[in-house]
Amino acid sequence: MVKLEEFHEFIVQEGIEKDPRDRSRIDDLLEDRKENFEDLEGARKEMFDVDRLENPFDDTKVIYGGDKDVERFAVGVDMEVQELVLLDRLNEKGRDVDGVITHHPTGRALAKLHEVMGLQIDVLSEYGIPVSQAEGMVRSRSSEVKKGIHPGNHPRVPKTAELLDMALMTMHTAADNHAYSYMKDYLDEEEPDTLNDLIDTILEVPEYRWSLKYGMEPQIHAGDDKNRAGKVGVLGFTGGTDLGDDIIEKMVNSGIDTLVAMHAPKGQIEKAEEKNINIVTAGHMPSDSLGINLILDKAQQKYDIEILPMSGYKRVKRNE
Repeated sequence: MVKLEEFHEFIVQEGIEKDPRDRSRIDDLLEDRKENFEDLEGARKEMFDVDRLENPFDDTKVIYGGDKDVERFAVGVDMEVQELVLLDRLNEKGRDVDGVITHHPTGRALAKLHEVMGLQIDVLSEYGIPVSQAEGMVRSRSSEVKKGIHPGNHPRVPKTAELLDMALMTMHTAADNHAYSYMKDYLDEEEPDTLNDLIDTILEVPEYRWSLKYGMEPQIHAGDDKNRAGKVGVLGFTGGTDLGDDIIEKMVNSGIDTLVAMHAPKGQIEKAEEKNINIVTAGHMPSDSLGINLILDKAQQKYDIEILPMSGYKRVKRNE
């Protein structure tokens, strides 16, 4: 059993450990926030989310019930109103779930999703894309995401959790950092030759093997299975959301031959076909499950908690 707030702090620190940015860059970000907070006045200061002063992940956050003790977590990729109502019904049947973790952010964590996208600058830099170009691309896409998300009904899920008195937190980029780090190291070590080999290599990971059951398996969306994989870039695994079509042009200049992503939008695929860049989508649910599993393995080593997987999440333990 653990208080949700303590659990959240642990998750944040583990997310920082796997972040593609240098720790000094994260420290600078948090210091800037503290300085800006001191300059605030009135309602802006009163309503400021003070978690942001210690937590660089605006999409990884306690939504409700930070002071509650939690022993049995229900964990899913999307835990929204319908899942919370389902859990309330399951508790009536004796499941005794007392905490909920949603991977995809909700409430304030979704409204501020664009704030985490800056870490993608460092991911792109790792693959040889100049920082100035990466900054311009990420800032432009971040602005689009901010405007697109702003009109959403952000109080809906938090208020449902409050009415049901169900402890709820989000665990997005902190988990995605684990998936990115794992897949980058794994594919660098395996060095698959062709795209078909690349698919087979990804399917060796249990979460991706599971995805075959639901037709969510890795797929080639640009290129041919006999194409050589060449230099593989793992992009779009962390940092909020995808960067859109512009990433393809930058890949051409950086020498990346094959993009491995959780998923790819239509425009990105069309641009890749035009530029003869390969795209392999690993799969959204299995990729999210991978990151969640890696961080929950650490959590279960530290805390005596149980996990009920649901809503697109497959539990795979690696520390048994």
